[in-house]
Amino acid sequence: MLIAGHVLFTVLLTLGAIRALTTTDSPISVAVAIAVVAAWYYGGAAWVRDKGLTRQRVWLLVLLVGWLALVMISSEFIWLAFLFAMLAWHLIPLPWSIGLEVLVAVIAVVGYSWHQGAVVAGAVFGPVIGIASAAVMTEVYQRLRSQSEERKMLLDELIRTQQALAVRERETGRLAERERLARDIHDTVGQSLASVILLLRAAMGQDATDQAHQTQLRTALDTTLTALSETRRFVRGLGPEVIEKHGLRSALGTLAAEATALGIPTTFAEYGRPQQIPLPYEVALLRAAQEAVANARTHAKPTSVTITLTYLDDEVSIDIIDDGIGFNPAEATGPAAPPRADGSGYGLTAMRGRIHECGGQVIIESEPGGGTALHAAIPLEAPMIESQP
Repeated sequence: MLIAGHVLFTVLLTLGAIRALTTTDSPISVAVAIAVVAAWYYGGAAWVRDKGLTRQRVWLLVLLVGWLALVMISSEFIWLAFLFAMLAWHLIPLPWSIGLEVLVAVIAVVGYSWHQGAVVAGAVFGPVIGIASAAVMTEVYQRLRSQSEERKMLLDELIRTQQALAVRERETGRLAERERLARDIHDTVGQSLASVILLLRAAMGQDATDQAHQTQLRTALDTTLTALSETRRFVRGLGPEVIEKHGLRSALGTLAAEATALGIPTTFAEYGRPQQIPLPYEVALLRAAQEAVANARTHAKPTSVTITLTYLDDEVSIDIIDDGIGFNPAEATGPAAPPRADGSGYGLTAMRGRIHECGGQVIIESEPGGGTALHAAIPLEAPMIESQP
């Protein structure tokens, strides 16, 4: 737009200068006036570029005075009115720009009529229509420019929002992956190591030649090997081996046998017609049972534990019941539960997370001195809730 304005001024001034110099009786004064106006236009354009509107408006007003002098010298310079009409509409705010447009039109009409010695209709309508058209074109350009700048601002804001969203998604993914790793490690290696610790502590207080001592050490070794195997499968993204090979029923039976070997009589029972359920459901139910049995063995001091697997037409569930010392579920697992110094207390949260991802729920009923009952159920028609990557 600036280049077009400079070209328009140069062309109109050159044409006017040629015609004025060839028809005037004082070419030197005309040439000086033309040179002064041209110098002010080009020098002033460089002077006011990227400066405040006040300086640009001063430049325009002085330029209008120079144009008025040229119009008084020759009517050939009247057509510069189109350029000044565009500059006035661009630099001067409403309603002052309207008044300046009228002034430019009056100078053009009066100047031409004065030089011709008569008022001609074309000399009136031509400049007025041309000046009005220049103002309209300038207004259209300004609105297009405003819309372009607004689109650029919206685009920049959209880019910033997308970048912030990408950062937030990466952070959410990182936290979700850390949550998944913590849950899997807790449910595999963590529980196995806790069992090994209990076995080794029990074995340390017995005679090395005692059969119970040997059994505990052998069980500790088997548990350690199982933990190692589970860790390797976990690293490869595989599920529990016992479920993949033998199914949930066999895995729960093995869990009951291992708990009995650790000193807590544990029974397993199955009710209903067994159904084929998705592997993630089986893993979630097995982990829930492992966590409940481990908690009972570590905290409840029970004399017996019962594991029940129940199949209904639209639901599969497990119940783990112990006759231990019990606890207050709201205080131990609620939002206000204080963190434990040893970092434990994560198991129930992980259990609920697994069951929830399968569309199910966990209910814990317990009270101090009254034992504990844990019920985890998954609707068979419930869609899997995809966890964050």
